[in-house]
Amino acid sequence: MLKTLGTEELKVLNALGDNGLLTNGELSTLVKLDEKQVAQIRADLEAAGIILKYRAIINWEKIESSGVNALIQVKVTPAQGQGYDEVARKVAAFPEVRTCLLVSGSFDLLVEVDGPSLRDVAFFVADKLATIEGVNHTSTNFLLKRYKQSGDMFSVSGKTHRLPMMI
Repeated sequence: MLKTLGTEELKVLNALGDNGLLTNGELSTLVKLDEKQVAQIRADLEAAGIILKYRAIINWEKIESSGVNALIQVKVTPAQGQGYDEVARKVAAFPEVRTCLLVSGSFDLLVEVDGPSLRDVAFFVADKLATIEGVNHTSTNFLLKRYKQSGDMFSVSGKTHRLPMMI
């Protein structure tokens, strides 16, 4: 069941969405509410499963890394009586999958995958993803550089430390 949020709850969520490290004291000053009220709102949002986790956004290009990320577009035939949910559940269950989204447009699922190499991601797509019943077509796009993520800009100047991709 969906919960309708009040103005105070939305203020707290928006502030935490910008900076999940805010203490209740800092948050109360920012949203102009009593600290006890902020603490209760935060606890309620966590208990309701609205706030799932606090997370850091990491600029992986600043460290030496040989891993790769891919965005995979997946066309799906929905399961009878279950729609896209059953196929999406199977896709999301793989440990390689970071994100699995139902989207509109020319494909149905957008899947973000991490792997140690291009070859490993290719094998994941061929051996695991494409073999799921209901998956009709995949199109894999390897992530070359992030410019912005979750509303935060990465440096757009300077050289990347990634090796050039040869296909």
